[in-house]
Amino acid sequence: MSFIAAAPIFSQKDFPNLAKIILGFGIIVSVFPEIDNFHLITNVLVFILMAAKEILVGLAMGYIGQLIFSAVSIAGQTIDFQVGFSLAQAYDTTFQIMSSQYGKMYYWLAVAIFFMMNLHQQLIVGVIKSFKIIPLTGGMADGATIQGVVRLFCQSFVVAVEIAAPLVVTMLVVNLLLGIISRSVPQLNVLMLSLSLQAGLSFIVVLIMLPNIIDFLQQILPHAVTNMEEFVRALK
Repeated sequence: MSFIAAAPIFSQKDFPNLAKIILGFGIIVSVFPEIDNFHLITNVLVFILMAAKEILVGLAMGYIGQLIFSAVSIAGQTIDFQVGFSLAQAYDTTFQIMSSQYGKMYYWLAVAIFFMMNLHQQLIVGVIKSFKIIPLTGGMADGATIQGVVRLFCQSFVVAVEIAAPLVVTMLVVNLLLGIISRSVPQLNVLMLSLSLQAGLSFIVVLIMLPNIIDFLQQILPHAVTNMEEFVRALK
């Protein structure tokens, strides 16, 4: 249940709470036969600590799976800042943040590809397998595991830069040309010209690069599952 509360797709506010509960109990029923040995815990304090450990592990797994989608959203926000759409940001009730236009487009494109590749099923299978890898009374995060999580966090920013790089470079070139024009023809209102020019050019570049963007997302989205599985094995 803690994994669902932090996992990509399932943790969204628009995802029905009843569906979250049903999915959580469905995973519980699926996990129950996978556990070989049960240990009776009579001490209430030890039981609370074991339950807290399982909650933290589930939240960590969901957080690691969410990193790729956060990178996609960051890429969209970076593009909006360069294009000028950041002025049109609105409060998104789904994520409860000020969302950007390209950020939402890239995110929902990633979600569509995520379901088309059946990665949501692999996430659930990974959660079930985690009970086989990590015993209910075991699992410990050492320094190497924490460093691995920090490295994944840094890699998410690298992925965001790689996604946003084509449009960002294009907008930098456009701004450079507009700066030269403004110096050459001072009478021209470059500010008003740049708003429509950057918006239209960004649409054209996105349409041209859409197949490449989809291919890149198909390559990086499976990392949400593999990174989560590597994290679970590191806790073994």
